[in-house]
Amino acid sequence: MSIWLRAWQQSEQATTSLICMPHAGGSASFFRDWRDELPAGIELLAAQYPGREDRFNEPACISLVDMAQHISDALLARPVRSLLLFGHSMGAAVAYEVGLRLEAAGRPAARLFVSAHPPPHRQRRSDLHRQSDQALIDDICRQASDTAHLWQNADLRRLFLPVLRSDYQAIETWRSNAQSLSTSIDVLLARDDREVSAEEALAWHDLTEADASLHWFDGDHFYLKHQPGKVVRHLLRQIAPTRGTGS
Repeated sequence: MSIWLRAWQQSEQATTSLICMPHAGGSASFFRDWRDELPAGIELLAAQYPGREDRFNEPACISLVDMAQHISDALLARPVRSLLLFGHSMGAAVAYEVGLRLEAAGRPAARLFVSAHPPPHRQRRSDLHRQSDQALIDDICRQASDTAHLWQNADLRRLFLPVLRSDYQAIETWRSNAQSLSTSIDVLLARDDREVSAEEALAWHDLTEADASLHWFDGDHFYLKHQPGKVVRHLLRQIAPTRGTGS
């Protein structure tokens, strides 16, 4: 298994792989509990960006395109299965870029799920990666207020702020030609998410030659953290027609 992927559920009989891309500051373990909601026929993989968890001693990557290339290479080296891509927040951008590379290699994903992030041609411009530590902390706490107490710990700030800053740099400097995919795109958005508007979310329709749909969930930007079962059940409903097919 590539250092860029972690397997939370594997089976030689699996016909489908669900590959999850974490948010800025996130890690592969964010999706570990999803295995409890998935049938045995779907293997669960998650991208592991450098600079965190078991890759803590590696320098973080400041290029979103480089992240996507490494993940794509890792997937293309694996047995041929139906590939489902899921990305949350920054991970949605990574998943889209992975989708482009898989398609260029002749192995398009069966479906792309993008959560809580606008498409590249509607991404809001910002430069928080150039700002103070406190500005970064304030931004992440605004999106996930339940993490505010963690950032009060000086040791945790010292350990995790560099990774967070690198991830912010990766997403804030990401530039894309906004190419269309042949893959269907499913957009997930929370009703109280202030980072993405419904109009921005619907603009993902511009980037697929197939169908695109928008599905609402209760909660804020990190809605999926509090209702993993509901999110995974939604994914399963959406992918039911594609299971058992190659990609």
